[in-house]
Amino acid sequence: MKKYLAAAALLAAAVACGDANDLPLEGTLWKLQSMEGIPSETIADEDDAFTLRFDPAETLVYGRTNCNRFFGSYSLDGRELELGDLGMTRMACPGMEYEDRFVGMLGEVDGYRIEGGTLVLTDDGRTLALFEAVADEAGQE
Repeated sequence: MKKYLAAAALLAAAVACGDANDLPLEGTLWKLQSMEGIPSETIADEDDAFTLRFDPAETLVYGRTNCNRFFGSYSLDGRELELGDLGMTRMACPGMEYEDRFVGMLGEVDGYRIEGGTLVLTDDGRTLALFEAVADEAGQE
């Protein structure tokens, strides 16, 4: 009987902590998979385009649009996520409207959830964009 109670307690703790297969927000390289206003061909054009990484040591988010690199602060409180003012390089490239949409979306983010290897950025519970965890140059996710 004690074994069953212990197993039930472990199961309850695992469920309360979320899916064990969920990746961490911080430290994972996230690649955009879908977002309204950006064609899938543009997203898939380059491996490092439309990416995000959250660095917990510096509390910085950084990544790349389809053209420029960006960085900024972020704050986490549970599942609430806010991105601070973003700094960017300023090269001119074809498809700048997609960069503008992507950066605009980042400014709307107020929350997130992770479902396995998928990061969902939200605004008032509405899905803004879906990202997939990918291996970076160092072979890390």
